[in-house]
Amino acid sequence: MNTGEVLAMVSYPWFDPNIYNPDTPRDAQAELQAIANDPRRPQLNRATTGVYPPGSVFKIVTMAAAADSGEFALNQTLRCTGSWQQPDGFTRYDWLPGGHGTITLRQSLTYSCDPYNYEIGLRLDQREQGLLGEYAQEMGLGEATGIEGVDEAAGLIPSPTWKQRRGASWTYNDSINMAIGQGDVQVTPLQVARLVAAVANGGTLYQPQLVHHIGLIGEEPSWVMTPVEQRQIDIDPAVLAAVRESLCAVTTDPAGTATWRFEGMQIPTCGKTGTSETVGEPHAWFAAYAPADKPEIAVVVIVEHAHEGSYVAAPIVRRIIEEYYGVPITPYPADWEYEMPAIITAETSLGE
Repeated sequence: MNTGEVLAMVSYPWFDPNIYNPDTPRDAQAELQAIANDPRRPQLNRATTGVYPPGSVFKIVTMAAAADSGEFALNQTLRCTGSWQQPDGFTRYDWLPGGHGTITLRQSLTYSCDPYNYEIGLRLDQREQGLLGEYAQEMGLGEATGIEGVDEAAGLIPSPTWKQRRGASWTYNDSINMAIGQGDVQVTPLQVARLVAAVANGGTLYQPQLVHHIGLIGEEPSWVMTPVEQRQIDIDPAVLAAVRESLCAVTTDPAGTATWRFEGMQIPTCGKTGTSETVGEPHAWFAAYAPADKPEIAVVVIVEHAHEGSYVAAPIVRRIIEEYYGVPITPYPADWEYEMPAIITAETSLGE
């Protein structure tokens, strides 16, 4: 949160790295071939090289851009009827049939209202083409994080120049799609984790680091990690504070998109659901930080081709945070029908 230290990084499905040991008694060649042929691509580190549309997680950027640009006031209202008509007459719809009623910019993030975000995307584009994308890049998306020791993808935040190089013209539809984290936007889970940590810590982007210290057991470390501050996000601190309030309401407001998943949570958690449309079932996202009052950790989960973020990803994030703080782990909900590896606790072991 305030250091860039990576406490855990998991990509699933996984494989046993011992097959690379030249002295292994196993048939390593056969296992390597099986891994190479596995359509699930277990050798892909999805945390750093998997690129995905962020879906509604991107609305963190959209709210920040709307308010920081001065185009929208934090309490500016808009009636969310469940549909929204763009200038060419095409109608777009909200994820919630009937919409959310009259809501503020703050609530547009908490309730994840699509029409409000469509309006933001359009108005920012009318002000300056590519402006929303500039805010996304300012907040660390679409660029390598600088992590060392593993490969990482830069992702993509499209721009008018990028489209021009591809022989196409930028239109307001590009900004409208971007406002809800769709279109050509591609990010890595690590980028989202760095973004959430920066919002939570007041705006500092840190270089993610995997190694805490190096040394012989029983001796003083010969090297100890020091935080590397990459830059301060150029966004009004009052805007970032408002974004944090909206994220905390996601898990506490009666209409928050993840409140139903965090009822009774002992560690106050703030976060954002995301359901990113792709071929087949959507990807389920939940990006969070905790505790709400004094953030210490950021946690991001994406489950490929699963379902909605609140259904699938949020319960996983909840259990990770509970395990980290040593509080009772909440069972997966009755409606949660996905096979995932169990969290290893003092009561369980790898052999069980």
